Amino acid sequence: MRLAHALLALAALATTAFCNQDPETNVNSRYTVESAELPQRAEKRVSPTLKADVQKLVGEKFNQEIVDRLTRQMKKELRGFRVAQKVAKGTKPEHVRVLWEAIRTNPAQDLVLPRLVYSSKQNFTFGADADFDIDGNVFHAGILTDNDETLERYSGVRGGYRRVAAGGKFRGGFVVESYRAQWSNAVESALNNQSEVPGIYRTRLHVQPEVQVEVLPGVWIGAGISIQRMQFQFPAARYQDSHALISSLRFERRWAGSTPAKHGVEAGYSLRAATTSLGSDFSFTRHFFDARYFFRFSGEQVSAAFRGGVLSGTAPLYDRFVLGNSTTLRGYNKFDVAPLGGNRVAHGSLDYRHKWFRAVYDVGAVWSRGGESKVLHSLAAGVTTGLKRDSLSLLVAFPLREGRAEPIFIVGMNF
Repeated sequence: MRLAHALLALAALATTAFCNQDPETNVNSRYTVESAELPQRAEKRVSPTLKADVQKLVGEKFNQEIVDRLTRQMKKELRGFRVAQKVAKGTKPEHVRVLWEAIRTNPAQDLVLPRLVYSSKQNFTFGADADFDIDGNVFHAGILTDNDETLERYSGVRGGYRRVAAGGKFRGGFVVESYRAQWSNAVESALNNQSEVPGIYRTRLHVQPEVQVEVLPGVWIGAGISIQRMQFQFPAARYQDSHALISSLRFERRWAGSTPAKHGVEAGYSLRAATTSLGSDFSFTRHFFDARYFFRFSGEQVSAAFRGGVLSGTAPLYDRFVLGNSTTLRGYNKFDVAPLGGNRVAHGSLDYRHKWFRAVYDVGAVWSRGGESKVLHSLAAGVTTGLKRDSLSLLVAFPLREGRAEPIFIVGMNF
């Protein structure tokens, strides 16, 4: 009996010692959380509270209990997904990255609105895609009519497939697009006065397979091929091909400071090289670079963006650079800036948002090699429903120049 009492006392003592041990003796507690990343496909489905709790992990010591609690909450909010947590080595010593993966358990579909913009100078741009997710295999189909991004209004259908593998570090797939083009009188008139730029086309069919690999945290390298066939109208109806090798380098990073402020950096470089060895009727090299930094604090956000590009050789009108739309030189009409675009471009912008107020300053120039480059400025201001780029905004934009300035009204999202 005495032996039994002694054993019980020893067990109680051991239990007390274990429960009262210093948390720092946990082997994982010595690591600092470098970043906490939600699944890309699920980021818009989880609550703001859960997002905030996930970001609170950054900069703190790793705590398995807190991570498990967040994982359980994520499973409740992501119905139809299988959620798994993962801890990976960070870029700094004694640091770790906390990641979550979300895999659909049942086939599902989502409707996505990639673009919705109205401009008083360039009318409507609208696009919608439906994604069908079957065990990580995503098939998508959509419609689009765009009079904002390029010199043409292109309208038609598109579809494709993408697959994410290797814990989210590999992306692969392809897109297929078929569009009919409509052209402004300003473009057709400008083409009559020169012979260096290829003419207008009636239809455009595009197929692009591509793979992307995350080589470092937030750093992606991509490669693929762009296969394009266009039906030209003048001087006679004919088909011409523009086949190009494509490559890209992309960096994205989000982090929180010592205060509730949030920072983000996005930067990328892309190359399109079309050669006759690929069976292309066009031969050109197109370099494009873009970068964006944003700082968000409470109900305010400031972002700065830059883009630049150089085009060498002869490329179809679709590949020429354009300024003067809903995302660049917002106070100008693109056909007044350069009706045929250019093979050189540089543009910068500052975007300030405070709760419902938004103001944007743009500066940029687009020109052709050997020609004169004229730097233009514009200012836009209005209201918005939020700080993110997919928030709905209504802006009134003015060119900053001498003389009469006619305002341009822009309303929509994702611009």
